[in-house]
Amino acid sequence: MHTAISVDVRGDIERLYALASDVPRWADFLPHYRYIRVLTTTGPQRTVVMAARRGWIPLRWRSVLELVPTERRILFQHIGGPARGMYVEWHLEQHEGYVRATITHDLERLIYPLVALPLGRYILTHWFIDPVAGKTLGCMRDLIESGRDRATPSPPTAPLATAWHRISTRLLD
Repeated sequence: MHTAISVDVRGDIERLYALASDVPRWADFLPHYRYIRVLTTTGPQRTVVMAARRGWIPLRWRSVLELVPTERRILFQHIGGPARGMYVEWHLEQHEGYVRATITHDLERLIYPLVALPLGRYILTHWFIDPVAGKTLGCMRDLIESGRDRATPSPPTAPLATAWHRISTRLLD
């Protein structure tokens, strides 16, 4: 099973790719992301822990991230979390006056049997993947079209938030 979600962005492909490929900083400018932490870097690949929210529901997963700038693609392989085994591809294409950003999810290799069942895939896709991916694309579109992508400074981290992040991350590992 494959799913795809797209958005058209009025703007330049280089600006959108620069914003989208800055995965470690997504939590700085995407309000539904809680944090992204780079665990290891090996050549063009990084292992990252990503955490977001779907409404009030906290989500967390581990992925291998690979950037392919020459093709304007971003690849993720989920190696931890409920969607373990899923492959995700971001692909950007410049058209006249806009960029089409498409996120494709390949759910053929899901590891957990309950999630791999048709009902599990349906719930994963329609209740989690599509809402989070849709919000991610929508926020990036809004940042590019408003010009706010040019000024996305990293906010200072409060000591209490940092301590809670370390504690909650250890509990979830």
